[in-house]
Amino acid sequence: MTTSAASISVVLRRLQSVDLQIREVRGRIGSFDPQLAEVDATVQQLGADAETTSGRVEELRTEERRLQRTSSDMQARLKKLRERAKVVRTVREEAAVQAETGHVRRVLDSEEQERINLLDQVKRLEDRLASQQTALEEGKSAAEPRRRELVAERDAAHEELAALEDRREGFAAGIDSRYMRVYDNLIRSGRKAAVAPMAEDGACGACFSVIPLQLQNEIRTSAPLVICEACGVIVTAPEETDQGDPEPSPAET
Repeated sequence: MTTSAASISVVLRRLQSVDLQIREVRGRIGSFDPQLAEVDATVQQLGADAETTSGRVEELRTEERRLQRTSSDMQARLKKLRERAKVVRTVREEAAVQAETGHVRRVLDSEEQERINLLDQVKRLEDRLASQQTALEEGKSAAEPRRRELVAERDAAHEELAALEDRREGFAAGIDSRYMRVYDNLIRSGRKAAVAPMAEDGACGACFSVIPLQLQNEIRTSAPLVICEACGVIVTAPEETDQGDPEPSPAET
């Protein structure tokens, strides 16, 4: 079946309209990840702060338990020294026991003070952790509505994209493969326009370079695959040739 200049012009331009919409929707979909990351960033930072504080509390508690074990060992050693002091036989032995006892007492006092300081640090950090956990929960609550909104918008955009891709398949199925190969190469190159209608004065609708008269007549009548020598787009029949075509454009459906 022969395709008229008007019908192929209409279909190509509508296909391009759908492809431009697809490009816009894909760009919109790509923008959601950074937005979601921005929404999540504050919550993630609050979570990281709380995790760091929790880790520090655990480190200090581990150190406090070590000091407690050391203190218990020193208490046991001090008890033995007291027992030895009861049975010393010489002044030298007594002096040695007293010297060791003094050393153990100093170690005990030092470690007890260090343990008190550690417990004080633990208390302050636990208070900070409680505040951070509260802030984390509040941050999650504040971020969740915006996150749900973005996810819903992203899902809707994916549905819109699927519908547009279905429409594209419908348009493409009715276009000669020769046109489609050239068109696809143009549109996939990222250029803004792959198809442009010829202007009333016979100029390319994209770059406004004048098209030779013979090609102008062919574009209006037999719809050959005409590429603008100046800008490379497919030049279709003028838009007024399409008037009366009952099929709505993608923007109208």
